[in-house]
Amino acid sequence: MTKSDNIFLGFFSLLLVIVLALMGCGGGSAGTGTGPVVIVQGAVLDESGSPVENVDVRVVETGSEDTTSASGEFEILTTPESESVTLEISSETGNALITLNIPEEGGTVSVTLTVNPGFSEVNADTVEMGAAVVGRCDLYFENKLTIRQANRVPGDLKCVARVTVSSGDKKLAQIPIAIQYRDCEGLSPWTTIAVGSTMSKPNLGVGQVQFPFIDDEAHCIYRIVSPFGLPNLPALERTIITSTYQRRQ
Repeated sequence: MTKSDNIFLGFFSLLLVIVLALMGCGGGSAGTGTGPVVIVQGAVLDESGSPVENVDVRVVETGSEDTTSASGEFEILTTPESESVTLEISSETGNALITLNIPEEGGTVSVTLTVNPGFSEVNADTVEMGAAVVGRCDLYFENKLTIRQANRVPGDLKCVARVTVSSGDKKLAQIPIAIQYRDCEGLSPWTTIAVGSTMSKPNLGVGQVQFPFIDDEAHCIYRIVSPFGLPNLPALERTIITSTYQRRQ
């Protein structure tokens, strides 16, 4: 082997070590996991209802985490592989664990965590919303955390959004649902084009809303909102992005 060969092999080995090191330095708030993408958002409060800052909130199963802001708020993007997640709430004074249910199809969980002074106990008030485009329109969309248009939708076809709303183990009936759209620039207000609600039977907590889908500059991005217009429950959203929106990015 020549001297130049040795130099080349040495350089290649060094390059390989650097690449492997960079691969190991990845990460981010999503952590690990291969399940549906879920956003866990909410706030940590003390027993008087005041926000608690600098609290670490972590999804045990995936390692996804965030630290509460001055308003006590946090948001975690995670990919759990089961129908529930365990949250670890930690501060300098202690830590506590609590289990939350998550939407089967992925979606958003809104939770208010109330902790005692020693952080040994935590109570959770949650609302979960899952949504997907179903029926004949299922062929034209990818139902991920952000629902994406994958193919051109025939102009005469109306789409159906299936929405589930629950609080812990309890499915919630008669919860309003709205489908809204706005333009690509985001300058116009959200326009409501269809409304509905979750059912009490035969499928408790599940609602289906039919809506016209248009893919153009004026109808650039849609969202599914539920609970919609209820002051005592936080409004959760699932975004639908059109092909027009994707081309502009």
